[in-house]
Amino acid sequence: MTPGPSRRSLLKAAAVLPALLGTGRAALPGPRPLRLAVLLPVHESLPGFTAAFLAGLQPPLHAAGASLQVTRSGPGPAQLRRAAAQALAAAPDALITLGDGVPELLGEALPPGLPVIAAGPGAAPTRWPARAGLLGASLHAWEAEWLMGAELARRARPTFLLISPLDSGYDLPFAFSQGLARGGRLVGSAVLGAPLGPQALSAQLQAARARGARHLHLQDSAQAHAALVRRAAQALGLSLSVGSLGHGAEQVRAQTADGLHPAAALGQDVGNWLAQAAAALPAVTPLGLVAALGGAAFRGTRGDLHVTPDGLLRAPLALVTPGRAPQPLAHRPPAGDLLGAGLRSGHLYAFPHAAAPG
Repeated sequence: MTPGPSRRSLLKAAAVLPALLGTGRAALPGPRPLRLAVLLPVHESLPGFTAAFLAGLQPPLHAAGASLQVTRSGPGPAQLRRAAAQALAAAPDALITLGDGVPELLGEALPPGLPVIAAGPGAAPTRWPARAGLLGASLHAWEAEWLMGAELARRARPTFLLISPLDSGYDLPFAFSQGLARGGRLVGSAVLGAPLGPQALSAQLQAARARGARHLHLQDSAQAHAALVRRAAQALGLSLSVGSLGHGAEQVRAQTADGLHPAAALGQDVGNWLAQAAAALPAVTPLGLVAALGGAAFRGTRGDLHVTPDGLLRAPLALVTPGRAPQPLAHRPPAGDLLGAGLRSGHLYAFPHAAAPG
């Protein structure tokens, strides 16, 4: 994500001029609990993602005395803007959104200078609006897929990419293929058909093996097909890795406690980030809160976290293989691989909104 220079200038100014901390609001004489608005999707394509995020977000903020007003929205830009207006009616100190691309869809509906934390899976390197006060936190799904591809390239095993219908609409297949291109070979790719049965899947994987595949990489963020694909791959002697927002056969992801939903870990980290930033301020003001958030570094649920100059909360990623110790991965995808010629996906709506029922 590449924010504009206006946000970097704002962070620098806030660090140097803590006395000038206001955008139409008077600084209070002492610290007070945060008032936060949270904008969540009504529907989601990843079952349990929104509830897990909220369950992780609430405890650290409630412990700090913060109040949270939750507003839910449909996926369309007009729906998001109406929901945002409702969420911001009480003049919160900051807004938390869930879903990749939400700030871009909201656009001018966000008041100037309002601190906004945009949380989401990180499924696409979306254009980051050049807006003062905008920060981000994600599960780094795009980077994880690139790193998984780069790891398989190092092993030099011809690879076939199998993609769930959900993941096919985002940049994750492109991210994986870019990483694999660092020396590996992609013999083909296919989107899982519906309905998916054992016989059809077996035939699909036999065709992949006939093309020279020795490894299968499945992108299945919702983990709807992972068990079936694992059995079929084992039957044909194909090794398997799984890109998902849960626990896969082998994958790159941030480390969390066993059994903790990744979205819950993301919510906990965002909650602690806000609580610690507010605690460091003599008074809660928009500029002060953005500065405190932008300079944060702390031990979170997903490890040692820090904020990049672009305002993104970063978590360490590791290669996770069942039965083995996680292997930390220090490098990141090159900037050219991250953004390249821009978005390759066709979806406009935020990731958790993508499959709203009719």
